[in-house]
Amino acid sequence: MPPTKKNKGNRRGNPAARAAQPRTRRDGAPPGVPSGPAPAQGAQGVQGVQGGQGVPPGLTSPQTTPAGLAPAKAPDQNMPPGLAPARAAGQNPPAGLAPAKAAGQNPPAGLVPAKATAARPAAAASGRSRGTAEAAPPETVEPDTPPVSNADDDVPKWAAKAVEELLTPTYWLDPGESGEPFSATVRFSGRRTDVTGKLQPRDSFWQEETVDGIIPGSGPVAITAEVRGINPGEWTVTARSVARVGGRPYRSYPPPGHDPAGVYRVPPPRRVEIPAEPAATIHTSTLLRSKVPGIVRYAYATLVGLGVLVGLGLEALLLSHGHYSLFRPMLFSVIAILAGVIGGKGWYVAVHRGKKFDGWCIQGFVAGAAVVVAAAALAGPGIPAGAFLAAAAPALLIGMSIGRPGCFWAGCCTGRPVAARWGIWSSDRRLGCRRAPAQLLEALSALISGVVVLAVVLADGLAQSGPVAVVGLAAYTLARQVILGLRAEPRVWQYGRRVTGAIAVLALIAGIILLVK
Repeated sequence: MPPTKKNKGNRRGNPAARAAQPRTRRDGAPPGVPSGPAPAQGAQGVQGVQGGQGVPPGLTSPQTTPAGLAPAKAPDQNMPPGLAPARAAGQNPPAGLAPAKAAGQNPPAGLVPAKATAARPAAAASGRSRGTAEAAPPETVEPDTPPVSNADDDVPKWAAKAVEELLTPTYWLDPGESGEPFSATVRFSGRRTDVTGKLQPRDSFWQEETVDGIIPGSGPVAITAEVRGINPGEWTVTARSVARVGGRPYRSYPPPGHDPAGVYRVPPPRRVEIPAEPAATIHTSTLLRSKVPGIVRYAYATLVGLGVLVGLGLEALLLSHGHYSLFRPMLFSVIAILAGVIGGKGWYVAVHRGKKFDGWCIQGFVAGAAVVVAAAALAGPGIPAGAFLAAAAPALLIGMSIGRPGCFWAGCCTGRPVAARWGIWSSDRRLGCRRAPAQLLEALSALISGVVVLAVVLADGLAQSGPVAVVGLAAYTLARQVILGLRAEPRVWQYGRRVTGAIAVLALIAGIILLVK
């Protein structure tokens, strides 16, 4: 009997079994689903197959839903409890949520309208609306008076600062009688009292001022703040000390328990009055009309102008006394003054490396004027060069001795704080205390140099006294380098005083040699 062939098809099943097994289709659809376009899908999952088509095994038809599950709702059907459907524009929002506003409509109270951004999914927007509304910052309101930075760009910064309304409150403290130099921090806070309507952001402020180098035993100390960027009007301002880690405690001045009717002043020779009680209200003002303890407004311009007039008058008298013509020498002197003004500004800007423009430097004034005077002497001012120099030098030095104290009352070029008896109470417009009177010492050195030169000129005559002008200016410059060591401002160039002093010494020696010959 021939051998029987084994059915190899049993390895994969018989044809009937193979026909019953599902096969993978090329279009990726599950077995049993007719060919056609893929069903649309939404945010809530896979929707039912299009009507009229079969449903694969294991999936429910769009008309039937398993027990315990809610069928997919159409947009116009009710949503499950706790969920809010996405509403069309113009419909009322769910309770507790603000509807999205159209452009130009007012935002909800306490919210700032957002700028136009890309649209977000409705589900994400509804999920973040409540948190945004609860955590949103308070509404920002434009102030009545715009800040200076929003002013016309054509207006220089120094001019805008000069006309801006500001406050200059002052806190007085007692530094004690002994101890090491310390720093103090004072917080100023204020609110405008004549507000009409809603309070604006610029109707209140707080500002801290920290000063270093307060010397115990120097007497009452005044700390003044310059508050800008506020609305003009009447203000109530309070000041209190702020304790710092490792700082030294101090108390206000006058001390607690003082006589409210008493009169308190800074140490002599100044007679600056200290208020027994802080002012109830203060009014804003421009910089030139603001009040700072120890500062006398317009003193600088007045004394500098007076010094220029006195110097020109003295030069004219000396030339007339020597029977010389006045026109050409006086014209050169006026040009020298203008050159000194330009030199003073340029020197100040150069010393501060272009970061500050609101000051002048007397050394630059002397340098600029000296260059023009020397050039005029070489070019021929219409009189002998020696006579011109001899008449201009004492006029320049004595004029500076009159104008230099203007810096003392204006609060510039101040000396270091000291506790010594020879110190004089003065202010740099921020810290008022007993200081080394550097400005007055410079004025004294200019006066002494000018008087000595004037005496030599009157004794020897203008024609023979040319070298004395060099000696007088060199002596003043050398003395000034010593006085600069008493100044409070830091040195910009550590070798500046040494180099200038060395040049002054060489000029002094040369002038003395020429004068003796």
